[in-house]
Amino acid sequence: MIKFFRRIRYNLMSENKTGKYFKYAIGEILLVVIGILIALQINNWNENRKNKIAEADYYCRILDDFEFNEKLIDETSELITNRIKLCKELIMDLNNIPNKRSKILNDFVVAVRQDVFVPSSITFDDLTSSGQLKLLTDIKLKNRLIKHSTYLNNTLNLLQENRNELIKRMMDYESTSEFGYQDIDYLNRELDKELIALLPKNNWTNDPDSPMFLKFQDNLVFFTAMLIRQKQHLSNLKKEMQEPIELLKDKKCK
Repeated sequence: MIKFFRRIRYNLMSENKTGKYFKYAIGEILLVVIGILIALQINNWNENRKNKIAEADYYCRILDDFEFNEKLIDETSELITNRIKLCKELIMDLNNIPNKRSKILNDFVVAVRQDVFVPSSITFDDLTSSGQLKLLTDIKLKNRLIKHSTYLNNTLNLLQENRNELIKRMMDYESTSEFGYQDIDYLNRELDKELIALLPKNNWTNDPDSPMFLKFQDNLVFFTAMLIRQKQHLSNLKKEMQEPIELLKDKKCK
């Protein structure tokens, strides 16, 4: 093809047809420019097609994260419900004198055990950290996802504050040996009988006037309130998720 155009130019020059040569040269330049524009257009079309495919993939992966988190909220809420029930039963058992301190304390450890809620936000975090958030062309949905990310982080901070306060209260006893941590099964198995014999013996769970009894009972009420609050935070988070889930399902990810 190049030899063909060269031959034409050579013939026009050799025949001294300058005017035709210039017309031909201009035409050739126009053809080159048109070819470049077409190539750029094809390249832009191909890039847009790739971006659309990537965008659709991100929407589906984000939806997967949302659905995973919905399930995780339900599972965590069920665990919290069981612990609320156990805390209420513990208050009753504590006041059912005589009682056994070891049973009270072992139930107490189960009731206040904290399962950390760790939702999945891998896809959205990947979008923001890689600078690819611009791939999301649906402005309404993109803004809604950004809003949800902020809400999720705030909820996680609130849950962490609750856990910190629960742990602080659980450990806030002047004498842990008098409190009876040695009665807790996993610790009792590690301590030999001679060591346990050296620790103070205190039957405070059967003494309603004991400061430790009153403090423990007060803490159980506080733990119940904090667990209820945790459950409310998760419930609010689940409600907040519904709008972006519907947007992802109905508009982007089938």
